[in-house]
Amino acid sequence: MLERTDRLTMFLPSREHPLTWGSACLGEDTEILLADETFVSLLHSIGQAIWTNQQGTRRIKRIHKFATLATDPPLYEVEGNWMTASHFTRSGPGEKWRRASEIRGSNVPNRRIPQGSVYAVELDTNDHLTLRGGIQAAAFGNCLIVEPHRQGYTQDFRFNIDQALRRKNLLKTHIIEWHHEGIGHRADGSLILDTDRIKLPQKTNSKPLEVPTTKSPLRPKQEVYRDCGRCRKPEAKLKCACLATHYCDVRCQREDMPNHRQKCTHMILKDVHLIQHQLDQHKANHGQFTIEVARLELVLTETHVKLADLLRSSGVGINRRN
Repeated sequence: MLERTDRLTMFLPSREHPLTWGSACLGEDTEILLADETFVSLLHSIGQAIWTNQQGTRRIKRIHKFATLATDPPLYEVEGNWMTASHFTRSGPGEKWRRASEIRGSNVPNRRIPQGSVYAVELDTNDHLTLRGGIQAAAFGNCLIVEPHRQGYTQDFRFNIDQALRRKNLLKTHIIEWHHEGIGHRADGSLILDTDRIKLPQKTNSKPLEVPTTKSPLRPKQEVYRDCGRCRKPEAKLKCACLATHYCDVRCQREDMPNHRQKCTHMILKDVHLIQHQLDQHKANHGQFTIEVARLELVLTETHVKLADLLRSSGVGINRRN
């Protein structure tokens, strides 16, 4: 009688992989290492710059709060940090990423039944978090860094999340709450994302504030300055052409350029014009039915979408002035 082996199973028909719900999240008491080398609790970290060995600043964009059930996989303790079994961690740079349930040490890891909610941290730029004990943990939606070939870990993950939040008027909300089974993995490791499980804010019955009918006396217009986009110092007077970011001086602007270029509507609009010019020139010289034309049209569409998404999410238009 033949035994079932890998050599034989490769010819068998594919099977539907059962769902294994469970978001890759951290416990509420998790502390995160910031850029100034201090730790802050997870729920007080929104907007903070995290510690990173990469160029540019990474900030915590929002926190995702997931409901749990007692029947969910247990939480594991890794160097004093509690996280769900499917969360990716590693002990330091260059080490292999492993799920919390796969980490083996000299002792059996502590486990506990999920109680309450667990949390995922979303960054404005793909990177990892550093926790107590020097443990590095993957952030929400950046599994492309950890497992780039996994099914479902696509480049448009963030775009899909932002689109769903925009439809629900939650794009500027700092803490996003999800019903159970909102995100997880199948048994084969592929990602599951159900944005319909995002909770909507509860409506209140409070009466709107009464607007006074008498006009207040006009006051002289005051010049308003913002924090520097590079060093975060107040009263930054130099404004980028996109009108969304201020800097102390040209030096701060130049140092922040690699990071700011990814979200500068002025520069991305220049890219749109450049790509359009290259496309028109190539059509005139080689015709419109070439591989290069198809590539440029795809890049042009993606750049248009990126620009529109930035304008909608920030509320800043190119010709808008304070």
